Amino acid sequence: MGPRDAMPSFLLVASENIPVVDFDGTFFLQAGIFLLLMAVLNPLLFQPWLAARERRAQRIGGAQREAGELREAAAERQADYDDRLAAARDAALDLRAEKRREADAEEAKIVGEARKQSAASLDEAKVRIAAEVDAARAELSGRVDALANDITQQVLGRTA
Repeated sequence: MGPRDAMPSFLLVASENIPVVDFDGTFFLQAGIFLLLMAVLNPLLFQPWLAARERRAQRIGGAQREAGELREAAAERQADYDDRLAAARDAALDLRAEKRREADAEEAKIVGEARKQSAASLDEAKVRIAAEVDAARAELSGRVDALANDITQQVLGRTA
């Protein structure tokens, strides 16, 4: 049993005689109504809608273009900022190195002066000690015989 067998017989007869597209007087009436509606709705509805779409597309395009320009400007500013930051960092490193060299030179100068002063003090102390040693030897050389007799007398109990 096919699809035609399920349909009632009066529909089968009617459907075989009806044309698929019927061109009669109403076709021209419908075409006229369609053209009249197109003529009326085109300036009232379609053209404003198309113009609004075009304005919207232009605004979106303009906003995208402006966003691109802003991105480029931001990238340029970022690059400028990075360059200035690198220059400032280099200047700070150079200044720090210069101050370190100056501090090292000042330290070397202070240490050199301290060494000179300590060497001079050491030389003075050596000269003073040598003079005191010479004075003590001179004093003791005159008393050597008397001390030797005193020591001999104390150890041996007699004079030498």
